Amino acid sequence: MHPQPVPRRWPGATVVVAAPGPSLTQEICDRCWGHRTIAVQDAYRLMPWADVLYGCDRRWWEYHRGAIDFAGERWASVGNSSNDNDVIADKYHLRLVEGRAGNTFSTDPRRIHYGSNSGFQAVNLALLFGAERVILIGFDMRVVDGKKHFFGDHPPPLRMPTRYERFALCFAEAAKHLPAGVEILNATPGSALTCFPQVTLDDALAHSAAARGRSARSLAAAV
Repeated sequence: MHPQPVPRRWPGATVVVAAPGPSLTQEICDRCWGHRTIAVQDAYRLMPWADVLYGCDRRWWEYHRGAIDFAGERWASVGNSSNDNDVIADKYHLRLVEGRAGNTFSTDPRRIHYGSNSGFQAVNLALLFGAERVILIGFDMRVVDGKKHFFGDHPPPLRMPTRYERFALCFAEAAKHLPAGVEILNATPGSALTCFPQVTLDDALAHSAAARGRSARSLAAAV
């Protein structure tokens, strides 16, 4: 399967991007139900209803057998020889987008930028879908009570050093160059990712609901 341009399917939308950090819980995920959502790798286990599952690591897809229980779209990036998801795309029904090195969010629908981690790439995917507001959950970017993820550690075949400082630097650079009209809110309590406004999930979702209400009223008035 070849890479494809990302469709602009959610113009002006609020999109929740859920990373599998240690703060992610079933209760937090359930509160996001009904919103456009992209789950990053194992986060789909707490939100099997998410619209999209994103992962850039071929080994993760193979270990989880393509997350066969997930009903939404599966997306992955493909680029250099170490990112060869095209080999497994047909087997696991993956939609592929070209990936390139970069620490800012790509605005070209033909590609996303890596930013050194799948969470960064999932946010970039949300923006290419047309999101104007992105709410981050599970983006702890730190170890909490000895845990790197809500489920603990990846099993040995997937266990890799976690480079939180490098991840945070990529996001910090991207935050300086956000596309016009885009807002990213971090609703991860205690997150070490401080380059985006930190808010409560209740406030972020309430803001989203209010924005949808204003849009509906404007549309009704125009008609």
